Amino acid sequence: MKLISVQLARATWLADVNEFNPRGINLFASFAPSLIENYKFKIFPKVEDDLTKGMKFSKGEYVNQKGESLMVELVIYSDGIVADTNASTKDCEEFLEEIAKTFPNFDLAYAPEMIQRRFYLSQLFVSCSARMNAINEKLSAFGVRLSEAVGQQSHYELSALEFWPDQTQSFKPGSFSFQKKAGTAFSDNRYWSQAALRTDEHLSLLTELEAILS
Repeated sequence: MKLISVQLARATWLADVNEFNPRGINLFASFAPSLIENYKFKIFPKVEDDLTKGMKFSKGEYVNQKGESLMVELVIYSDGIVADTNASTKDCEEFLEEIAKTFPNFDLAYAPEMIQRRFYLSQLFVSCSARMNAINEKLSAFGVRLSEAVGQQSHYELSALEFWPDQTQSFKPGSFSFQKKAGTAFSDNRYWSQAALRTDEHLSLLTELEAILS
């Protein structure tokens, strides 16, 4: 499995954000301006904005530990903090940790144990050496039958695999998806995939899937 590009890497820290601000300081007085300046956010919340859907900071710049400049997004909700990049969930995590370490400078509190749970989401474009048609001869034959039924020189193949968590449970992480990249030929073997995993774990799992399909 070869990585083509990272469409989305997301790290979420689930926490009671009020615990970060025990004194109830005005975040717009110093903390928010510092974030905007340090990470060059081009879109950021204003005092008069409706913040019930979170404080959103967009089109920022973060230099990771490798010295690479990355575009970042940050949203602060009442029950957690979310960071997005197009690099890796590791970079998202480093970005959040860097911000958290500055909290004491603004009379905010932070300790690792305040984070109740960490979630990840990874969306990747990859190249796979195998095609899903090989996974089951009966499904391959069904694709032929479907093509004949539709006619007009149509050609159908199995093009997506989905694994969902139990929707009756309270904790429902994102689904795992592996599907043909829209607008590409079957022979291109290019796929889009999503998993509720760190980026490196997602790639490792896709390598296992490639072996199953081969």
